[in-house]
Amino acid sequence: MFVLASLIVGNILPCFVFFAHDLSHGSVITKSWQRHFLEVLIWGINFIPLTMWIHIHHRTHHLNAATFKDPDRRWLASEKTLIKSIYTWIFYPQKNKLLIRFINPFAYIHFVFYILRNFIAVFISPKSKLYIVPYQVPYTFKEKFSIIIETSIIILIQTIIFVAVQCNWLKYLFVGILPILMASMIEVIYVATNHFLNPVKAQNNSVQGTTSVIVPPFFNLIHNNFSYHTEHHLFPAMHPSYYPLVSDLLKKHFPQDYNQLTITEAWRRLWNSQAFD
Repeated sequence: MFVLASLIVGNILPCFVFFAHDLSHGSVITKSWQRHFLEVLIWGINFIPLTMWIHIHHRTHHLNAATFKDPDRRWLASEKTLIKSIYTWIFYPQKNKLLIRFINPFAYIHFVFYILRNFIAVFISPKSKLYIVPYQVPYTFKEKFSIIIETSIIILIQTIIFVAVQCNWLKYLFVGILPILMASMIEVIYVATNHFLNPVKAQNNSVQGTTSVIVPPFFNLIHNNFSYHTEHHLFPAMHPSYYPLVSDLLKKHFPQDYNQLTITEAWRRLWNSQAFD
C-alpha cells in the first residue's frame, strides 16, 4: 500500500512544482495573498524555501541563462576543483569510462542535492570549499531571514506528515522521503536537458541558450507544458497553454537557432557530453 502511495505522491509532486513555477512567474494568479500562500505551501512540500527559489530562479537564472552568471549552468573547465569534480562525477549526466551510461542513480536525484547545495550557499561565504554553486547573487539579510522562516514551515509540514503516519519512520520514508526522490527524477531530466546541452556564453540568448524537449502530450498536460522551455524563457509570464504557438513561430522564423529535441535524444546527448563546459 505504501509503495503505491510513494508512486502516486512521487508523480504528483512534480506536477505541483511545475504549477508553482508558473504561479511564481505570475502566469496563473496575479500577486495576492492567496498566490503567496500557495507558493509557500507548494514549494515547502517539495523542501524548497520560496525566497531561495525566487532569488535563484527569478533574480539570477532568468536574467543570465546559459551565461557565466547563471546559477544553473555547468561549471567551466577553468573552475574545476577536486570537490566540484567529485560532485559532477556523482550527479551530472556525462561521458565516463568508469560508469555505464544511463544507470548512475545519483544523476536522477540531482535536483534534491541541487536544492541542498543552494540552501548551503545561502549561509556560507563564496570562498568556502563547500560553496559549489556556479554563480550566485549575494543574499540580503531580509532574504536570509525569510528563508529561515520558510525552512521552519517546511519542517512543520514534514512534522505534520510524520504525525499523520503515526510517527512511524518506515511509513514516513514511503510518503515523505521516497516521493521527493521520485519527483527529482522527473524534474532533473527536464532541467538538465533544458540547460546543460548548450555552451555557456557571455551574452544571454534564450533561443540559443536553452533547449525545448518533445514529450508525449499527456506529460505536457500534467506538467503544464514545461517541456517548452525556450518559449518560457522568452515569455516567462505567458500562460503555458500558448507555448506551442510560440514554438511554431520559432520554427518558422528562427530554425537555425531554435533547439528542440525529443526527450530521449536530449537525455542521450547529455550522457555523451563532457562534465565541464
